[in-house]
Amino acid sequence: MPKDIQKDPRKNFVPRFLPWLLGAAMFAVYFFTINPWLSLMNLFPVAQVAGYIWYPQIYGPLTWLATLPFHALPAAKIPLALNLFTAFCSALVLAILARCVAILPQDRTEPQRQREKSDFSFLTGWQSYFPPVLAVLMFGLSMTFWQNATNYTGEMVSVLLFAFIVWQVLEFRLDEKEWRLTAVALAYGAGLTETWGFVGFFPVLLAALIWLKKLEFFNIRFLVRVILCVLAGLLLFFLLPLVAKFTADFKVGIWETIKPNIKMDWEAVKSIKDSYKRIALAQAALSTVLPVLLIALRWSASFGDNSRIGTVFASNMFHLVSAAVFTVCVWVMFDSPFSPHYLLGTPSLTLYFLTALSIGYSCGYFLLVFTRAPVPTKRNPRPLPIFPQPLMWLSPVIAGGVLLCALVSVAMLMHKNRPVLRQTNDDTLLKFSRLTTDSLPKGGAILLCDSDTPGQNQPMRSVLMQAAVAHEGKAAIYPVLDTQSLNWLPYHKYVHRRFAATIPTFTNNAANGDQVTPLEIATMIGSLAKSNALAYLHPSYGYYFEQFYQEPQGLAYSLHEFATNALLPKPLTKEQIAANETFWTQAIAALGPSIEKAIVDSDVQQYKGDTAAGWLLMHLHSAPQANQNAIIVGRFCSRSLNDWGVQLQRAGELDKAAQRFKDARRLNPYNIIADINLAFNESLRAGGTPEINLSKVNADSFGVYRNWNTVMTANGPFDDISFVFETAFQYFQNGFFRQSAREFDRVRQLAPENLQARLQLAQINLIGRQADSALEAIRDPLTRPEKFGLNDDNSTGIHILAAAAHFQKDEVKDGVRILEAEIARHPDDDALRTATTQVYFQRGLFTNALRLIEAKLTTTPDDVTWLFGKGYASIQIGAYADSIKSMTRVLQLQTNNETALFNRALSYLQSEQLDKSRADYAALQATYANNYQIAYGLGEIAWRKKENAEALRNYQIYAANAPTNTLEFSTIRERLAQLRGK
Repeated sequence: MPKDIQKDPRKNFVPRFLPWLLGAAMFAVYFFTINPWLSLMNLFPVAQVAGYIWYPQIYGPLTWLATLPFHALPAAKIPLALNLFTAFCSALVLAILARCVAILPQDRTEPQRQREKSDFSFLTGWQSYFPPVLAVLMFGLSMTFWQNATNYTGEMVSVLLFAFIVWQVLEFRLDEKEWRLTAVALAYGAGLTETWGFVGFFPVLLAALIWLKKLEFFNIRFLVRVILCVLAGLLLFFLLPLVAKFTADFKVGIWETIKPNIKMDWEAVKSIKDSYKRIALAQAALSTVLPVLLIALRWSASFGDNSRIGTVFASNMFHLVSAAVFTVCVWVMFDSPFSPHYLLGTPSLTLYFLTALSIGYSCGYFLLVFTRAPVPTKRNPRPLPIFPQPLMWLSPVIAGGVLLCALVSVAMLMHKNRPVLRQTNDDTLLKFSRLTTDSLPKGGAILLCDSDTPGQNQPMRSVLMQAAVAHEGKAAIYPVLDTQSLNWLPYHKYVHRRFAATIPTFTNNAANGDQVTPLEIATMIGSLAKSNALAYLHPSYGYYFEQFYQEPQGLAYSLHEFATNALLPKPLTKEQIAANETFWTQAIAALGPSIEKAIVDSDVQQYKGDTAAGWLLMHLHSAPQANQNAIIVGRFCSRSLNDWGVQLQRAGELDKAAQRFKDARRLNPYNIIADINLAFNESLRAGGTPEINLSKVNADSFGVYRNWNTVMTANGPFDDISFVFETAFQYFQNGFFRQSAREFDRVRQLAPENLQARLQLAQINLIGRQADSALEAIRDPLTRPEKFGLNDDNSTGIHILAAAAHFQKDEVKDGVRILEAEIARHPDDDALRTATTQVYFQRGLFTNALRLIEAKLTTTPDDVTWLFGKGYASIQIGAYADSIKSMTRVLQLQTNNETALFNRALSYLQSEQLDKSRADYAALQATYANNYQIAYGLGEIAWRKKENAEALRNYQIYAANAPTNTLEFSTIRERLAQLRGK
C-alpha cells in the first residue's frame, strides 16, 4: 500500500493513456457515421471554405485559420475533408474531456477524503476507469455533439479551444507551471474573437484564476502578463478584416468588418436584460455551470457541528446533492427542454462540455464513496461507515445502480440518436441534387437562382447546386448565379473571376457605385443568352421573365427568349408533358418516402410509450428530431410540383394536375397554394363554373406568409381564378406586362365573359404593339355588348381601346370614326374629349382636334387649357393669326405662362411680325439666357433683318447648347461661317 501511495498517479494508465484511447475510439465511431457530403448543418460553413459564398468571411478567425489548407483541395473533396477534420477535432475534445475527468480531485467532501489517499486526490483503482468513459460516451453520443462531430459546422474549433482552457486550468493545479495560465489567457482572448459564448465565461474564468493563484493573482507582473496575452489573442479580430480588405472582391474598410464582431458580443451581453433570456440562462446554468462550481468547492465535514450525528447528516446531504447533480446532468444529455441546445443556440457545446465534466465527477464520487471503506488516520482513527451495519448492503446497491444507470443512459442515447444522426447524414440532399443536375440542359448552361426566402443573403439552393455540380465535376460548364446578388458589382467581379471563360467582365454606370440597376442586369442576362443556354433552378417571376419564358424540364427550367412582339409563351407539347410526368413519377418514388417520414416525425411532439425505450424517453420529455434535409427538399419539390400542376391544368390535363397538387401537399403539408389549386381543380373536374370572388383574396389566405411575394416564393403559382385575377393585377402594377398578359389570358380561358380581363389584355397588347391581338381580345364585347353588360353609358373605355388599336394599325379613318361616334354619344364627357384631342395631336390630326377644341370653347371660352390647345393646333396647320389670338388670350388670363409666350413669339415669327416676335423672345431670354430655341428665334429675326452682329451672338448661343445631329444645326453652322467671314 505505501508503494501505491508513493507512485505518481499522473503516470497511471487512466489519466495518461485512457484519454487517447477513448479519443481514438470515438474518432472511429465518427468515421463510420461521417456525413460523406452535405447536410443543412454544414451547407453554408462548407460553402464558405469552398468559395461558393462571394462576400468576405468576417466571423471566426480561428476557424478560418484552421481550415485554410482545405482551400487548396478540389471543390468536390472539400465537404468530406472538412467533415473528417471536425471528427478529428471532436476526438481531441473528448480526449481532453477524459483527461480532465481523470485528474479531477476527489477530495471535495469528507467521505471522499477518508477513502482516496493518492497524491492530488486522483481517483485510483478499478473505479477510476468508469468516470472518463461515461463522460466521453455521454458527451460524444449526445445528439448535438454527434451531429457537429460528423458535419463541419465550425463550432468544434470553439469547443476544442474551450476544452483546452479547462484542461490547462486543471493541469496547473498539478504542476503550477505559469506558462499554462499564460496559454489560458491567450486562448481566452482568441476565443472572444471566435464566438460570443466566451464572453459569458469571463466571471467563471476570473474566479478560477483567483482561486488557483490566491493573493499571487494580484501580483502586477502576473496581471500585466495575463492582460497582454488576452490582448494578443484579441488581435485576431483584425485577421479577417485585413484578409477581406486585400483579397476580397467586396472591398470594405477594416472597421466595417471588426464592428459586427464586437457588436455581436455586446448584443449577447445586452440580451441578458430580456426576461426570457434571463430565465433561459438560469435554467442552463443550473445544469452546466452550477455543478462545476459545486465540484470546485472543498466542503467541510460538519459545517461547525462536531457531533457524529451532524457529520452523518452532512454526508447524506452531499450524497443527495450529488445524486441530483448526476441525474440532472445525465438528463441534459437527452436534450431536455432546459438543455443548452434549446435555450442558448449555437455556442451550446461548451456548456455540454461542463455538464459532461460533472457527469464524470459524480460517477467517480459514487463509485469511490460506496465501494470503498474509509481509511483510518491519526486524526480520525475511527471514521464513520457510509451506512450503519444493518444497512451496509445499500452501498453495493447504490454503486451498482449508478453503473446500471450509466449503462442504460449510454444505451438510450444510442437508441435515441443513432436514427436521427443517420437521417442528418443521409443522402436526401444528394439525391435531390442529382435529380436537378439530370434535369439541366446537356452541354452546359448558366444556372440562375433566386433567394429561397425574401431578404435572405444567399439562396440555399444556389449554394447546394454549386456543391452538386462541383461534386459531379461539372462546375465549369454550369456556373450558378444568385440573382439577388446580381444587384452588386462586387458579385459580378466574383463570378467573372470564377468563370472568366463564360461570364465576361461587367461594367456598370459609375454613378451607381457598387449597385447594379435592374436594366443593367436584364441587359447582361440577354447578352449571356446569345452565347449560352440559360436555366432557372425553380419556378420564378420578375423582370427576367419579360424577356424570357420558362420551359419545365423536371426540377430545372430552360429559359427561352420570347419571339418578337410575342406576349405569351409557347404552349406545352405532348412530348414535354410526357417527359415531365415521367420525371416526377421517378423523383417522387426516390424522394417521397424519406420526406413523408420526416413530416410525420416533425409532427410528433414526444416519444410514444408503447415500448420501454419510448416510455423512458417520453418521461424524459425528449422530443424526436425530424430529418431537416428531407423537409427542405420536400419544400423545394412541392413548389416545383405545384407549378407543374398549374401548367398541366392550363394545358387541360385536369386529372394529372390533381395528382401533382396532391403530391405537392404530401411533400409539404404547409403549401397553402397547392391546397387552393387542388380545391379549384376539383371544382373544374366537377363541371363547376369558375367565378371571381376577390373577397377571399386577402392576407388571411396566406397563412404564415406576410404578403404575395413571400407566399408565391415559397409555394409556387396560383391557378384559382380569383387569385389568378389578383396576380395579373400585381404583375401589371409592377410593369411585368408579359406575365400579366399570361394571367389575364388564363382568366379569359376560365371566364370568357369577364370584361375586365379582356380590357386589360387589350391594353397590354397595345403596349406591346400587338394591335390585332388587342382587337381580338375585345372583339366579342364589341360585337355582343349585351353579353358583357355593355351599353352606351359604360362602353366608352372599350371603344377608346378599339380606336387606339386602329390608330396603331394606321387605320386612321376607323379610329376617327369610333372616337367621333363616342363623342357624339357623350358630348359632355370632358375626359373623353380630352383623351380624343390628345390622340389627334399624337397622330397629327390637328384639324380634327381643332373641331373638338372649338366646340368646347363655345361653352367655356376662357378655359386656358383649351385656349392653349387651339393656339398649338393653329400653329401646326399654319393658322398663325388664330394662334396669336389664342395665345394672347392665354397670356391675359395667365401672365406668367412662358410656354404660351414662346408659342406666340413663334407665331409672330412665322407670320413675319418680326418686331412683336422679338419682343416676346427677348422677354423669354431675360430669364433663359442660354436656351437654344429662344436663341434660334432671335437669331432668325436678326438674320432676316440683316442685323449681323445680333444674329451672330444668338447663333453662337444656339451652337453652344443645341443638339448637333439635326438639319437645323447644320443650317445654323453654315450661317455662322458666313457671318464670321464678313
